[in-house]
Amino acid sequence: MLKLFRNEFPSGQLKKKLVKDGELKRLDRELKELIKEKFSSKLTLYILDSGSCSGCELELQALFNPLYNISNTGIEVTYTIQDADILLISGLMTENMYVEAKMIYEQLKEPKRVITIGDCPLFQAPFKNSFALKNEGKNPFYSEYAILGCPPEPKTIMRELLKYLKKVG
Repeated sequence: MLKLFRNEFPSGQLKKKLVKDGELKRLDRELKELIKEKFSSKLTLYILDSGSCSGCELELQALFNPLYNISNTGIEVTYTIQDADILLISGLMTENMYVEAKMIYEQLKEPKRVITIGDCPLFQAPFKNSFALKNEGKNPFYSEYAILGCPPEPKTIMRELLKYLKKVG
């Protein structure tokens, strides 16, 4: 099988090294310092998709690829809401997700830190006139911060997380 693809993918093309630019290095360093200062060692995120197109989730996943490698700064994702420091909500609040989202929010430890990601939670989405939305798509939870974009790029997410962490006491 390897012989079949050897001509299609010459080995020199597959060995390009990813290089971080100056801003990305600065963001890494500052995020790492702030997380260490304010959260002891790591910042744990719980990501809730309440009815999105998954664009924001793809950009969040990109943060963990070898180029951005945000896990080196101390940020990690948890699948247990009780372990989360911050709840990230993406998407419009659909009727089907409302009850689940409310239960997740109630289990979030104090202080309840909620950040919306993307334009959808702020009702600036192309899907805002859907019949499937709860309370006309308005987020029923207080959100401390919003990361805008449709979807926001990984660097934008890092910049905005840095701004938010600078505000957090």
